[in-house]
Amino acid sequence: MCGIAAIFGTNESKLLDIKSMISSISHRGPDNQGFLNTENISLGSCRLSIFDLSENGNMPMSNKTGRYNIIYNGEIYNFKELKKKYNITTKSNTDTEVLIELFSKLGVNCFKLLNGIFAFIIFDNLEKKVYCVRDRLGVKPLYYLKNNNKYYFCSEIKGILKVVKNVHIDFDTIKFYLNTTFYDTSKSTFYKNISQVEQATCLIFDLKTQDIVNKKYWDLDDKENPHENFDFLDKHLNNSFSIQQRTDTKIGLNLSSGLDSNLMISYLNHINGGQKKISANSYFFSDPEFDHRKDLKEMSEHYGWKINEHEIKSQDIVEKFEKVFDHQDEPYPGIVTIAKDILIERSYPADCKVVLEGQGGDEMAAGYKYAFPLYILDLMKKLKIFDTINEIKSFKNNENMDIKAFVHFFKNSLKGYFYGGVSADGTNSSYDNIFKFKKNESSWLYKDIINKLEKNKSYLKKFLYRDIFFCKLSRILRSCDRASMAHGKELRVPLLDHNVVNFFFSLKNNQLIHNGILRDYYRSFALNKFKYNKFIKQKKYYQSDPQTKWLKTSLFSWANDMLSSKNLYIDQLVNKKKLADYLQKFRKDEGIKNSNLIWQLISIEYLLKKHKGI
Repeated sequence: MCGIAAIFGTNESKLLDIKSMISSISHRGPDNQGFLNTENISLGSCRLSIFDLSENGNMPMSNKTGRYNIIYNGEIYNFKELKKKYNITTKSNTDTEVLIELFSKLGVNCFKLLNGIFAFIIFDNLEKKVYCVRDRLGVKPLYYLKNNNKYYFCSEIKGILKVVKNVHIDFDTIKFYLNTTFYDTSKSTFYKNISQVEQATCLIFDLKTQDIVNKKYWDLDDKENPHENFDFLDKHLNNSFSIQQRTDTKIGLNLSSGLDSNLMISYLNHINGGQKKISANSYFFSDPEFDHRKDLKEMSEHYGWKINEHEIKSQDIVEKFEKVFDHQDEPYPGIVTIAKDILIERSYPADCKVVLEGQGGDEMAAGYKYAFPLYILDLMKKLKIFDTINEIKSFKNNENMDIKAFVHFFKNSLKGYFYGGVSADGTNSSYDNIFKFKKNESSWLYKDIINKLEKNKSYLKKFLYRDIFFCKLSRILRSCDRASMAHGKELRVPLLDHNVVNFFFSLKNNQLIHNGILRDYYRSFALNKFKYNKFIKQKKYYQSDPQTKWLKTSLFSWANDMLSSKNLYIDQLVNKKKLADYLQKFRKDEGIKNSNLIWQLISIEYLLKKHKGI
């Protein structure tokens, strides 16, 4: 729910700038706008009403004494329990008011009690301190920039760019992205000096002393918990799916035919006793190879749910690329993000403001193919030779790999962990030395990430921690937030309840992966919970979209035209002749299965073009 903005660090009025920032992100909250302007701080909010649709829930909101003011984006799912436990009385039925009153009672200690997705800013009128907080896994965004001793905070980058005109593109981030494929790496962005508040973090600004404190209030712990079992996990998931259905509006559900979606619909079916009023929707690609309507029809019959289907054509990618980029502000994961944006736009009417989606299963439970070599590395490190051999044999059989293919995959995946540049299926693009810059120019950025993983004991846990906080999940969550909020919808991710994520992170390595089976514990639990569900039994498909196929065929002319312009903005980054040769090789060579490089270059070209290369 909502978009927020703040400016502080100056005594001059910034009301006009705050109004301009909120206007630029008004899609996040079409129901109301509110502002507070004092000599110390300017606050703004655009509200998407989820709880208590009356004006009592409008922001900025203050606590009873008037000491604290809050602007807030997100949901505290357990606000009713917190309200009762801490004897909080409110005039509204919103989680916002519970949050500000809880903070007035407990201060920063209240953050660890919150179960939800959130980004909020609290101003203490007495101590003249500003608290800027983001949820544990970074589902909700919060960006900031320091410019001329003033701080600008906003839910989206476009809000900052609206009022600060001297912002430039960060070419170190671009080079890092092209070298490693990583972005949304916790703090950095594609814009110089614009940063993200990191996950599970509170930034505290003292306006009197100008001091800044960075306080992390939660982290994943890889300490093994022998008491964890299926019953504990079931309790966590049941609670998550129950409280995340709380809303005073209609609710929707984004589905695929994969394991996560089937686990999600199974829980909702079990808890609610059927579909009830939930609107279930899915997209399919207009390509027989990637058309899962047959699975969706079988799912519909199995669960007794009506599932609406929306077709995504290759022409949709061309027509929507720039608009979706403008929603995202930065490069985004690929055509699946465009498909998600279209799905939400087409599926949900104005009174359906909450959408559930099954993100996170692969990241938290070791479901990506390129996680397996890190598990093997841990076995080898412990000299478990027999286990190593058996795991490799089983994995090769499960994935239909011969020894040559496995060795190539193994080496490539380890390279991806230590240096980046490898996709989740263990493949990477062939670069053919098209870049004008050296590959090691941005290597220090990745070394900084690797250093942050050292707290974890095993290579597999380091890998999972990297993907959750610095690589895979963070960019997925950003793309989901913008795709939903662009159309005034709040997207919730029940599988990413922090209790569930912490549960999986505390499992032993051989529970996460066993007998060559990725996310083995996750699958075993799902099969135990829903024993006769054939959709939970089915094998994972690594290539779920036609991006590579379309870029080689129906989208090739579009991509080639964009990357062959006489006034090519990425000319400063690539050798145009080698790029032209690579494009032809990519189109003709059936051995190239990875289209990341093409998509990256298209994204950077548009980013630079949009901002005139600055």
